[in-house]
Amino acid sequence: MSSYTLFELNEYIKRVIALNFQEPVWIECEISQVKESRGNFYLDFVQKKEDSDEVVAQSSGYLWYKSALFLKKKLGDLFAALLKDGTAVKIKVYIEFHERYGLKLNIEDIDPSFTIGQLEMLRQKIIQRLKEEGKLNSNKLIPIPSVVQKIAVISSETAAGYIDFVQQIQHNIYGYQFTHTLFSAALQGSNTEKEVTAALMNIYERADEFDIIVIIRGGGSKLDLAGFDNYLIAHTISVSPLPVIAGIGHEIDLTVTDIVSYFSAKTPTAVAAWLIDHNAGFESKISDKASQILQSAQQIVRNHILFVNQMISGLAVLPSEIISRNAMFLENQMSKLAFFAESKIRSHKDKLTLIEKTIELSDPENILKKGYTLVRHGNNIITKAVDIIDDTRYVIVFSDGNVSVKKKIKMAKKKVKN
Repeated sequence: MSSYTLFELNEYIKRVIALNFQEPVWIECEISQVKESRGNFYLDFVQKKEDSDEVVAQSSGYLWYKSALFLKKKLGDLFAALLKDGTAVKIKVYIEFHERYGLKLNIEDIDPSFTIGQLEMLRQKIIQRLKEEGKLNSNKLIPIPSVVQKIAVISSETAAGYIDFVQQIQHNIYGYQFTHTLFSAALQGSNTEKEVTAALMNIYERADEFDIIVIIRGGGSKLDLAGFDNYLIAHTISVSPLPVIAGIGHEIDLTVTDIVSYFSAKTPTAVAAWLIDHNAGFESKISDKASQILQSAQQIVRNHILFVNQMISGLAVLPSEIISRNAMFLENQMSKLAFFAESKIRSHKDKLTLIEKTIELSDPENILKKGYTLVRHGNNIITKAVDIIDDTRYVIVFSDGNVSVKKKIKMAKKKVKN
């Protein structure tokens, strides 16, 4: 069996690779580490098992200064976003093997669409998982205070977006007073998940001190926002006791963080404007209610004034009406009394006339004129035959005079008896 020196073996491997990989090839991998030195980039690549962090392949590569300048010009802001730890990339490389330094991948180009596509697939998986767990709209169901004043802010103290946000709420045109507390966190890169979730948990422990949570950062590329397409951040927001407002600098697409938040705006200043408008909306409702109350009160006063004036007018007329009405009543009563009195008088006059006629008819003189006589004995009038006494003188009264008689009357009595 023949043997080789290490150099001879590596030199043989170098020739084999050079013969078989004369043209560059595209490979898919994940950047595990990036270092920059004098414009050159040194990277470590890995491939992991699907749905696992187990590394199944590993290699190193580099991006020389001139190639880096070319890619920066081609990719713009995406260049920095792509060359970050944990980014899934599709790169075009020359495969090189050096006898001393081993296998290296010389990067010639990067396909950003692959990375974006991988991120979109991950984003959709996270959204589906949150939907299945019923956590996608949990934060939207939390009631927001009518007036927001105490704000917990997750951002970087030096971020331009944070500074813009503070300026906006402190110098609002309505003069509303806001207080805010900063919970500093990395808003891009591999530490985003850890630091944002830690900031959220710190806020939850002091939830009674705040009305709302705001997550803000400056603008950036789609890849810069990839840290917010994160399940753990979204899950932590879904269990928040406070409404979460996101303003992480996107223009078109929504990150998972935007979707699970109570409300999302494109920029930090837009978040500030939303909070100011929210408070202004409440003030407007109060002003409308105050105006309605004032109008109602004024209408009630006008109605009462009209009522009082009507009462005054009524009172001015009422006494004369009462007097007139009572005068008419008295006049009617007097007329009734006069009529009643006249009627009574007539009735009594008729009765008196009747009595007079009765008395006149009962007058002895009138009776005597009719042929009747009256027998007197002294001052007494004899009305019965049995009262006549023998041998007693009586006076017989006629209408035209008196006759004095005395005689026996026994026979007369008998005759009377007969």
